[in-house]
Amino acid sequence: MHRIMYLSRGGNIGGSQRQLYHVLCNLDRNLYEPIVVCRKEGPSVEQLRGAQIPTYMLPLHPWRSFPVGLFRYIDAMRLARFARKHRVSLIHSSDLWLNGYLTWTARRINVPSVLHVRTPLSDRCIHKHRCNDADSLIAISRRVRKDLLYAGIACEKIAVISDAVDTDLFSPKPSAANILNRQFPQTQGLRIGLVGRIEPFKRQLDFLRAAECVLHTHGRSATFFMVGKVHCREYHQEVVDFIRVNDLGDRVVLTGGRNDMPQVLNSLDMLVSLSGGSVMFEAMSCGKPVLSAGFSTKENSVHIQDDKTGLLVASKKSGDLIDAMLQLMDNADLRRYLGRQARKWAEDNFSHVSMAIKTQALYEKVLTQYSEQYRRRPAPSLQPVGAAAQTTSTAASRY
Repeated sequence: MHRIMYLSRGGNIGGSQRQLYHVLCNLDRNLYEPIVVCRKEGPSVEQLRGAQIPTYMLPLHPWRSFPVGLFRYIDAMRLARFARKHRVSLIHSSDLWLNGYLTWTARRINVPSVLHVRTPLSDRCIHKHRCNDADSLIAISRRVRKDLLYAGIACEKIAVISDAVDTDLFSPKPSAANILNRQFPQTQGLRIGLVGRIEPFKRQLDFLRAAECVLHTHGRSATFFMVGKVHCREYHQEVVDFIRVNDLGDRVVLTGGRNDMPQVLNSLDMLVSLSGGSVMFEAMSCGKPVLSAGFSTKENSVHIQDDKTGLLVASKKSGDLIDAMLQLMDNADLRRYLGRQARKWAEDNFSHVSMAIKTQALYEKVLTQYSEQYRRRPAPSLQPVGAAAQTTSTAASRY
């Protein structure tokens, strides 16, 4: 049996936390024993412990942030001692921002490492986070794989494993009370949602510009819901200012972070995604039409098939987004058709059992392939504190 140590940010239940939970609940415990190390407490940690998955809290300061990044080697040494004590065979990070701890610790204790890459990345970002230092990488889509290949990572190091959905939890519930109507009585017309942390990458401002045009220029009746916690305060202030300046206060709702996403998605009439993510698949599983815009192309998109399982707009132009939104808003039959097809696709393709089996197969490959190499690999030396300061002082932090 191999013991696998997973690194996670913990905290609220977001996309990466939910996908990690699916993997761990479906691992073959006769072959693999999971333990999880998280940065902070929260609902995701409670969920793991509720499933009897050993979960521990260790301080892991942001690897690239100055000055707190100066503590990273203290934290990394603590993590390495923890891994040795628990006789870990492999380390898997479900979060790109923990890759520094992943690769340093894995090399320190001579075990292989697996990095999950859940979002498209620029060449600069891939090199900045030293993704190639991991022994194997899981890309959740063809597009992510292309980004990694373009950055020079060898194709044999990359496995494409799509995210999964609990199709029983995320299922159509037409008879359930609409939680958004109940909590936000000002709701009028169609309920259109965008889900994701409030940050530039999620493109909430582009969503709002389209909403303003749909409401004021085209005169449609709708309420736009932005679901997600604030991740960038400056960007959040821009969002708030846009709502105020354009008189959208009664037509746009910022719900904050939510831990009841099945109910929230079931309360929407359609989901708009401008940055991808597993929430698209969860909405599909709930039988909701999904509009994906400015994120993927028809050639790269596997699950959102234009006019079949959703609407897909490759362009980032505001006018193209608005046209697609109006197409869905004005055609109830199309919304119902896409929702039915999306649910059927989810039932056939989003099995979390299948995702766990593919992940286990990767573990077996990595453990076999790198066993001799790791016995020969020297452990990394600690950087002098001064060098660490020089490195981290110029690095931008995600946190």
